[in-house]
Amino acid sequence: MAAQSTQQSNRRSLAKRFNLSLILMYVVTVLVTTPVVYIITKQQVYNRAEQELVLLVDVVKSIQDFIANDLRPHFMKEKIFYSPSFSGIVATSRIAKYLKQKQPQYYISNVSDNPLNPNNIVQGLEQDLLSRFRDDRNLAIVTTSGEIDGQSYLVSSAPKISKKGCLRCHGKPESAPEDVKVTYGTESGFGYQSGEVVGISVVGVPLEDVQSLTLKRSLIVIGAITLLFAVLFIVVNKLVKRLILVPITEITTVATAVSHGDISREVRVKDRKDEIADLANAFELMRRSLVAAMKRMKRKS
Repeated sequence: MAAQSTQQSNRRSLAKRFNLSLILMYVVTVLVTTPVVYIITKQQVYNRAEQELVLLVDVVKSIQDFIANDLRPHFMKEKIFYSPSFSGIVATSRIAKYLKQKQPQYYISNVSDNPLNPNNIVQGLEQDLLSRFRDDRNLAIVTTSGEIDGQSYLVSSAPKISKKGCLRCHGKPESAPEDVKVTYGTESGFGYQSGEVVGISVVGVPLEDVQSLTLKRSLIVIGAITLLFAVLFIVVNKLVKRLILVPITEITTVATAVSHGDISREVRVKDRKDEIADLANAFELMRRSLVAAMKRMKRKS
C-alpha cells in the first residue's frame, strides 16, 4: 500500500510539473502580451490621428489659399469689403463653426491674445503654443498632443504673422473699415505691427483614450490566450497521461511485482519506438535474465 501510495504521489508530481509549466507559460505570455498590446495600440492611435490631421490641415490651408488667391483680389478690384472674403482667418472661423455642427470631434481655431473677435482669445494649450512661436521665430509648425476643453487632441499649429495688408483692419482703430468697427468694436484687435506673431492657427483631431482602448484589446487578447491555454492544458494532460504516465505506471507496477518475487509479470508496451519503449524493453530483458538465472540456480541445486 505504501509503495502504491508513493507511485500515485509520483504520478501526481509529474503531472503537476507539466501543469505548473503550462501555467507559468500562460502567466509569462499574458505579462509579455499586455505591454506589447499597449505599445501597438498607442502607435495605431497616433498614426490614425496623424493621417486625419494632415488631411484637415491641408483643407484649412486650401480654404485660406482660396480666399487669398481667388476671392480677395476680386473684391478688392470691385472695392467691396466683406471680411470673410478678405480674411482667411475669418473665413476659416466661419467654416469651422459649420464643420463643428457636423463633425464636433474636430477642432479648428484661429486665436490671438489680441483678437478682434473676443471668442478667438487664446487659452490653455493655445497660449503655450503662441508663446513658443514668439520665443522661436524659426518655428514654422508645431505638432503636439494636449487637452482642449477636456478632450485629448493631436494638434498642428502654425504662427499667424502680421503683414502689411493686415494693418488695414488691425492697425489704428480709426483707420479700420467701418464694417470691422461695427461688427467688433474698437477695444481689441488693433495695434498690430508688421512682422510680429499676433496669433496662431490650431487644427486638432481627437486622440482616442489609449488606456481604455488598450484595456479592451488586452481583455480580448487575454481571453483568446486563456482559451488557447485551456485547450492546450486539456490536450497536454491527456497526452501526458496516455503517452507517459500510463506506460510508466505499468513499468513501475511490474518492477514492484518483480521486487516482491513475482518474476512472471511481463512488461508490454505496444506500438512505441521511443525512450519509454527503450526503458520497457531494457526492464523486460533484465526480467528475462533474472528468470533465466533463477532457472539455472534451480537446476544446479
